[in-house]
Amino acid sequence: MLFLAAAIISASVHLAGVGGAPVATAVPDTAGELDPVPTAVESSPHGVAVRVPTRDGQAEPELDGCREAEAPTFSAEACLDQLTRASSSGVTRFAATLDADGDDTASLVTGIGAQVSPEVTAAWWSDLREDRRRTLALAVPGVVGNLEGIPYSVRDSANRLFLRDATTAIAGRVGSDDERPDDSRRLGMLQQVRATLDGATHDVPFAGTADRHLVALDTVLPGRAAVTVGDLDTADDVSVLVPGMLFTVSDQLVDWTNTAGSLHDEQATWAALLGRGGANPAPTVAVVAWMGYQTPDLTNFYDLGLAHRGAGHLEAALAGLDAARPADEPRVSVMAHSYGSTTATIALSSGHVAVDSLVLLGSPGSVVSGAGDLAVRGDDVYAAAGSLDPVAGSGFFGADPATAAFGAVVLHMGGGSDTVTGHALAAALGHNDYFRAGTESMRSLALIGLGHGDLVDGRAGDPGREGPEAPVLTLVRPQDVYFRD
Repeated sequence: MLFLAAAIISASVHLAGVGGAPVATAVPDTAGELDPVPTAVESSPHGVAVRVPTRDGQAEPELDGCREAEAPTFSAEACLDQLTRASSSGVTRFAATLDADGDDTASLVTGIGAQVSPEVTAAWWSDLREDRRRTLALAVPGVVGNLEGIPYSVRDSANRLFLRDATTAIAGRVGSDDERPDDSRRLGMLQQVRATLDGATHDVPFAGTADRHLVALDTVLPGRAAVTVGDLDTADDVSVLVPGMLFTVSDQLVDWTNTAGSLHDEQATWAALLGRGGANPAPTVAVVAWMGYQTPDLTNFYDLGLAHRGAGHLEAALAGLDAARPADEPRVSVMAHSYGSTTATIALSSGHVAVDSLVLLGSPGSVVSGAGDLAVRGDDVYAAAGSLDPVAGSGFFGADPATAAFGAVVLHMGGGSDTVTGHALAAALGHNDYFRAGTESMRSLALIGLGHGDLVDGRAGDPGREGPEAPVLTLVRPQDVYFRD
């Protein structure tokens, strides 16, 4: 176990580094597409100025059904019903009782999500009048922005407003008598989210050129977020990137989103190339830099507690995508790295969700023994293990996906010449090479995300083959030394 811990920490320091300094960014003055309505300004019980729509000076009843979301008596359906029927000023007065940091919002979103499916939430939102949707998005943006099933364009605008309000509240305490012990860390995390959206890394090579959208945000440390590169409401092909150990919103969100941007551009290039000359337009793509769960560090990597909780969040995100686009379902691929690959196998063996393709990269093990036990349509499952990756092949958490017995297509990582374009492809050998631009691995991920796994170079699985009796950690793997035709 000590060897694996050392291997993981040395292999998992991503491009942005672990513990890097936060990027300082200014708090935006606007919240995207949500323009405020005429209001009067009042003070909330938390000392934050809130804008309350006036109605003859009469106080409106508050939403008692949405309080104490963690209480056993909490009813998500009652809360949604009250959010539907309450007056605009009543909604705003309720919003003023929520702390601007986002703690209360996080509890409310969790409470609703635990009782109500994304399909129900989608139907609830669809039935609301446009003026009520606008009222809720302005008054409780953190709720609207994080309920699965609501359109992603709405969630993006709401989450940007939520981010602004939380950043303003926490920044206002830093350096004052009201400062809390974790305020500086929390502010740094939110500044990283802002930097990711602002494109502070546009000059970074291979960071991607498409627009970015904030489709999930939990402001409570250690934080959770999801940033989409491309339009998640309309994309034909969607790839969800699930990170592994040591990835945090504070330190890796910028880098993880740049990775998503690089894959987006690679997919868009291949979509145009493969669609050239056809009667239909090239498919559109979106890539989600999903940091929707708390990943482990060296103190808690050795069990699957965080993986099980993360799998629940991943299931909700995938179900939310289905619910948000029931009449126009995209092709969905999950591409999961390291501990995230184990998390993905938990989610896709739960019986709750299914995807079109799954790629397990540098995996420390699957909780099921074979690809056939995963809810992947057409058994379109792939595994990758670089020859210098000390985590892949460890079997620490279960079956090694890169063995023939698992049944996945084992991707070739050694580089060479692209069989379609003739361009040179670099090898992907280390634990963090799988998403590196210009590698054979990145080419394969782009093609798999487009549904063209038949064009990748790999070795087909053999589920009937007997595997080793115990997991073996190897540094040189067969898929990295065989010769291609």
